Amino acid sequence: MTQQLTEWQVEEWIRDYGFMLDEIRRLNTMLNKVDPVHQKLTATYGIESTLPKGSSGISQAELNQLDRREKRYYRYLEIVNFLDTAIDDIEDERERVIYDFMLEGMTYTEIAERFRCTRKTVRVSKESIISKIAKKAQKEQFAQKLKLIKDSSYNAREAVTALGRC
Repeated sequence: MTQQLTEWQVEEWIRDYGFMLDEIRRLNTMLNKVDPVHQKLTATYGIESTLPKGSSGISQAELNQLDRREKRYYRYLEIVNFLDTAIDDIEDERERVIYDFMLEGMTYTEIAERFRCTRKTVRVSKESIISKIAKKAQKEQFAQKLKLIKDSSYNAREAVTALGRC
């Protein structure tokens, strides 16, 4: 994977960081909810009792949908975890603060106003930050990890263990 493509991906992840956090919360509640025991709604007497009854289990389409959601959940968890740990690779305190502001979704103008500098200065710092994070992603072969999640050869237990270390 080229450096330019990786930098583009990292920039996209940083931009979507807030969305991914919200989606992780939503998917977590959706995937971990427990359905209460439903009362029996099938007829036991009369002509209705002879009709075919629906399955009380989960259909294949619902299982496939849950699998897709679970893959997206673990993919977002990995990306958010990666972005959270990427701040350790940024030595300059000013760049760390800019990175935090970027994760919060602030614009160049808002960040520049906070630092009392120009948008160009913020842009240069942002490019430096993204370059450092992209190098880390290439070094750790992060794109291959995400591909494993997509290809279903991903171990969910490893992801939970890795997130527990953070």
